[in-house]
Amino acid sequence: MTIDLPGHGKTHWKPLPFDRMVRNLKDATERLGLNGMNVVGSSLGGLVALKLFDLFPEGVKRMVWVGCLPKFLHSPDYPFGLKLEWMRRLAGQLDTDYPLIVHIFFRSLFTPEERESPLFQWFKKFRKNEDLPQREALRGFLDILQKEDLRGVFSKIRIPFQIINGTEDYICSKDAVNFLKRRLPAARVHLFQDCGHFPFLTKPREFNRVLERFLRET
Repeated sequence: MTIDLPGHGKTHWKPLPFDRMVRNLKDATERLGLNGMNVVGSSLGGLVALKLFDLFPEGVKRMVWVGCLPKFLHSPDYPFGLKLEWMRRLAGQLDTDYPLIVHIFFRSLFTPEERESPLFQWFKKFRKNEDLPQREALRGFLDILQKEDLRGVFSKIRIPFQIINGTEDYICSKDAVNFLKRRLPAARVHLFQDCGHFPFLTKPREFNRVLERFLRET
């Protein structure tokens, strides 16, 4: 099962505190009769997954992070993630040529080599038929990324945990992965060489093999 966050897909945007957004997600999984879930989160989705575990630890059986951080805002005590000036600049640019800004940001999440691949060219054509995320939703999620700090949740984690990352991911860098390894010494880590923020898009077969092995062996 995949989840559309508010403002994505067919889910309408409604400004909500992050806690309430995650509680709504838990309500949805309960209505579907899901419990003891294997949760896979990419980028912001990893923050959602970690918050879900924080609020409802009994409901999460395993967790997989793909290009994720417990805190996305760079700070003096946390030299990873994105700088506040960059986030504010991006939020301001959303009021200009919105489709162009989304396109430029999306391209930046891939390496130059990935952007030249036949798979990426196909994916660009596929995306032309998709609706863009709602502007206010992106603004709201940028605000969440600025405010949320879930580093303290790591001390509670006793479930199997898999980290999957691209070595050229500028949001979740190699230094950030080393930080995660120190904080989660029991976690499995798999790095895709010469890969950006979305290894499941640029190396789908290899990604699926890593994911399947983790789910089968733990």
